Amino acid sequence: MRLDGPVGEVRPVRVRARGRWRWVVAAAAFVLAVHPRPADAEEAVKEDREISVVPLVGGDTDHGFGAGALGSVAMFDPDHTPWKWKVEFGGFYAVKGNFPRPSFVDAYALITFPQLLDKRLRLEIRPSFTKDTALEYYGLGNRPPQPADYDEKRDTYERLHPALSVMTLWKGPRKLSLLVGARYIYNRVTFDPSSTLARDTMTFPHDHDAPHSVVTVEAGIVYDSRDSELAPTRGHYHAVKLRVSPGVGDGLPYGYQQINATVRFYQTLVPRYLVFAARAVFDLQLGDVPFYEMSRFEDASAIGGSQGVRGVPAYRFYGRVKAFGNLELRTEVTRFRWLDRPFILGFAGFFDGGRLWTDIHHARPDLDGAGTGLHYGVGGGVRIQKGRSFLLRVDVAWSPDAEPIGIYVLANHAF
Repeated sequence: MRLDGPVGEVRPVRVRARGRWRWVVAAAAFVLAVHPRPADAEEAVKEDREISVVPLVGGDTDHGFGAGALGSVAMFDPDHTPWKWKVEFGGFYAVKGNFPRPSFVDAYALITFPQLLDKRLRLEIRPSFTKDTALEYYGLGNRPPQPADYDEKRDTYERLHPALSVMTLWKGPRKLSLLVGARYIYNRVTFDPSSTLARDTMTFPHDHDAPHSVVTVEAGIVYDSRDSELAPTRGHYHAVKLRVSPGVGDGLPYGYQQINATVRFYQTLVPRYLVFAARAVFDLQLGDVPFYEMSRFEDASAIGGSQGVRGVPAYRFYGRVKAFGNLELRTEVTRFRWLDRPFILGFAGFFDGGRLWTDIHHARPDLDGAGTGLHYGVGGGVRIQKGRSFLLRVDVAWSPDAEPIGIYVLANHAF
């Protein structure tokens, strides 16, 4: 279980069978609803605050067992939509028998000001810290040759990557906006000299196990007509983005470009009770791309994980060209109050599917396979929305690429 991604996600608690049992301690969850009452009604109209916290306890025998939390703090006033400012946060700490030496650590905060400069500017600041000691690597491609017997030294690597990103959205006419931002990541990758990754990196132009940084600048066009940022029921969200990383010396060794096109549709089928949501993503990387970025779109796993093709193990497939889609039906079951705060309970069913290609210039059927090569996952989950600012998602997904299921606990819808 871990946290990452543009909206803060807990990556899968995954049960896998490789000759010994993998088992899961269920993610605990309750929401602390804190609502300070202002001194008088006039103040209540001007300002309101929501604080939400979800404790988590769980893990697996691959990443270790531990605890963490997800939450948010949002401030409202009548002059700002959907809030004046909001801070999402999350963290998880997992160990394998030795508490002072964690096997997995992840923490992030996402600070959002949606309406600055006379409501023309949206600002997002996201610091994060992640150390993952069990990332899998079997090779490049959509169908990399996976050995029958899993070997930790041969098939995994470790990556430490604290990061800081700053994104701005400048609002224009007709629901169009200009996106401009930048991101800094410090990377330290460690792998066994006998690993599959060590074999493949011999053909790469850089020393991947040397500490290095990656700086990217990003620009794009966004069209957003959704009726809600937290839980949309109708409208569109489409974006075309270009990310550029300038390679400068040994400190910033990777110079590459990334083009991403994403379309999202939301349609109410039965008012209040049934919403259809769909997303399609195409992502292309050119130039000198770090191998670990070849499994990602934006800042999350593409063919796998909780933000891409659910049910497929995250960061399993690596390639420069990715295409995937998601179909989801969301239904509201009931509305209720707890600790004097409003909640909405709902469910969702989904189908995700996609694939990647090693390169856009040269066909590699030996690595990408023949035919459609589709990786897919099917499943469903629970949605609990608290107030106007926090939504908890718990998804369970099955895929033929994994045994037996993936479980995801995180904030916000996948899209």
